[in-house]
Amino acid sequence: MILPYRDDYIVIGDVHSCIDELKQLLIQNGFIISEEGFILSSTKSIILLGDFVDKGNHQKIAETIEFIYKNYYHLNQKRQQLYLILGNHEEVVYRYITNDPTLKITPKTIREKHKYYNTVELLERDALLKEKFLKLYSECFIWLKYSYSDEFSVTMTHAPCEIEHLTSSSPESQKKMVKSTSRSKNPTVPIDDLIPFVHQEAEDNRHYHIFGHLSQPNIRRYKNRVCIDTSAIYGGSLSCAIIKKNELLFDSVLFQNRQKSSSQVYNILFDF
Repeated sequence: MILPYRDDYIVIGDVHSCIDELKQLLIQNGFIISEEGFILSSTKSIILLGDFVDKGNHQKIAETIEFIYKNYYHLNQKRQQLYLILGNHEEVVYRYITNDPTLKITPKTIREKHKYYNTVELLERDALLKEKFLKLYSECFIWLKYSYSDEFSVTMTHAPCEIEHLTSSSPESQKKMVKSTSRSKNPTVPIDDLIPFVHQEAEDNRHYHIFGHLSQPNIRRYKNRVCIDTSAIYGGSLSCAIIKKNELLFDSVLFQNRQKSSSQVYNILFDF
């Protein structure tokens, strides 16, 4: 989807149930949030870059879904001011709770379900929250693009992908914009070797590709490629890119320690 170029945007990386950090990041960037959790004043339109569920505790996952749900319908009453991009975690959770017949159930996938996709058990026992998640899932985009001029644009996806797949409507391309080659299945391979196209296709221009998905210790940037998943749930920070006309800025908030952090061994992107 092509975004209205007259708006400013705050593009937020992988939340993974870090609701306290999400609220703090919004407040830090000029938003006002009521005691009831409604965003009352929005200085920019909000884009969540995918993976807002999983990895945190069930209470924080539920709070995150509730906050996004109520504000999705609150902010978008007159015109769209909150956009969702589909992450691989939303995709897998959706497949589990809808009993997708193509999802293989094996001892390994059951272990992965409990370890990586703990939102599933929560939604399986909370029908109302499940319905809210399904509605949010149905509103997700695969990609969004902001074009200010011939010299400046920002394309956003959850995962990095080759240029040939970026904004394509083919099923293969859609999958690649949601999830890249698994790092957990290739733990000894440096990420720059596992997905070399990210740096090989990078260009010295202002047509940016912003993505999350890769859980890095800080914002990683090489030429026009930018990863803003800075590992909030792993005790790092929640980061965002701010698009103001033809400017690209960045901001972040540290993990607030209001839930137990997960553990992560970093495989650094652009480590050269």
